[in-house]
Amino acid sequence: MGKMLKPRWGRKIGYVFWGAAGLVVVAVLVWLAAGRLDFDDPTVTLKTPVEVVGAKTGLTIEAGDLSSGLREVKVTFSQGDQSKVVAERTFPPGGGRGEPVEIPVTLSPQALGFKEGKATLTVEARDRSWRNLFQGRMASLKQEVVIDLVPVSLAFQAASHLLRAGGTGTICYRLNKEVKESGVLVGNRFYRGFPNPKGTKGEYVVLFPAPQEGPAAFRVELVARPSLGSEIKQAVALHAKPRRWRHDSINLSDGFLRKVAESFPVANPNDLLGAYLDVNRNLRRANHELFQKVCSHSTPQPLWSGAFRRFFGKPMARFGDRRTYLYQDKTVDQQTHLGEDLASLVNSPVYAGNRGVVVLAEPLGIYGQTVILDHGLGVFSSYSHLSQIDARVGDRVEKGAVLGRTGTTGLAVGDHLHFAINLQGEFVDPLEWWDPHWLKDQVEGVWAQTGAGAAAAASDESKPAKGKKKTSKAKGKAAKGKKKRN
Repeated sequence: MGKMLKPRWGRKIGYVFWGAAGLVVVAVLVWLAAGRLDFDDPTVTLKTPVEVVGAKTGLTIEAGDLSSGLREVKVTFSQGDQSKVVAERTFPPGGGRGEPVEIPVTLSPQALGFKEGKATLTVEARDRSWRNLFQGRMASLKQEVVIDLVPVSLAFQAASHLLRAGGTGTICYRLNKEVKESGVLVGNRFYRGFPNPKGTKGEYVVLFPAPQEGPAAFRVELVARPSLGSEIKQAVALHAKPRRWRHDSINLSDGFLRKVAESFPVANPNDLLGAYLDVNRNLRRANHELFQKVCSHSTPQPLWSGAFRRFFGKPMARFGDRRTYLYQDKTVDQQTHLGEDLASLVNSPVYAGNRGVVVLAEPLGIYGQTVILDHGLGVFSSYSHLSQIDARVGDRVEKGAVLGRTGTTGLAVGDHLHFAINLQGEFVDPLEWWDPHWLKDQVEGVWAQTGAGAAAAASDESKPAKGKKKTSKAKGKAAKGKKKRN
């Protein structure tokens, strides 16, 4: 009996041993498989931001994988039906696990046969996991770019010849291609240009304010800012007729100061003079900043038709008046008046100076209830101190449309209209815009002449030269003579 039991126990021990060994093998295989299956995608990023690709543009790509390591990284550049691999890198098994790598890439569109225009940069990174039938997990990145190969050229064409200090100037220029933005730099202020209404493709016009102070001769800079590379500049020498501005003194009474302190949100209403100065300085500055913000975007074509309509009223304060404010016979502040004050009957109807779009119709600080119209090409008109507003933002109004009624809202003394013209937020003399001859010669005439000249030149180029015509006729006559002799 004892001899028969030994083989049975031996077999059982063998089964247990091999079973345990099998479990260990399975566990190891599961462990290996779990590790190789990898639950994280590889990472890929574009370390060099790129939106525009020039003739030769370098960039850096970073890729990595935390678990199984990278297998390969491939960079493809495509345009239309063309697709070219511009970089490809493979990695050995077990190498670079968890460590990101940087891959430098140089894009040369012309060498690839690509043209200017849109293109796509694609980066693909694949790891060494057993996912996807042992092909690994993959991450990809796509970046839409623009190929820009031709350098920007900027050429001055024409400018208005009768400039007055504080008035409006006109400059026309030509670009060989579209850019991110272009215009003119007056001092440190940039004014954006718009397509010339009468010009050909690539021709632009910009309206800008002539400085109120400074020498008669001054310079501005035409600027073109491409999407890629440095901006292009061209200096333009101009001359503005100086002006002798009126000077006015305004005595501030306690009653008026009290009214201001009660009408505006001020830090200390009991300090009447301090409250007034806060309004006249700080709120005025904030209001002008709002003007610039509201007037920073304009319709890219002129909406106006002819000269602006002048409000029928007696001129009180004029554009450019230098005002000195006195309190108890002492100078307390100085400001420049930036519009035309026109007084008529109380609550007189206020008409739109020209065709335009309402971009603001609400109270505006020291200007009280105000309506601002966009007339295109960066030209705006404003109507302030209104007692009521009869227009809404977005309304397209014609010249002579009723916008509201005169009043005393804001920092106004007596019922009147404060009318102003500004170019992209900077105020200019409204008197010029009331003058049909000035508008025709110094604004519309400048861009019309430039556009007409370009069109005429293009037309002349398309016609055969007169000399060539005569030569052709001469050849014809000679041929006829030969026939007769024959």
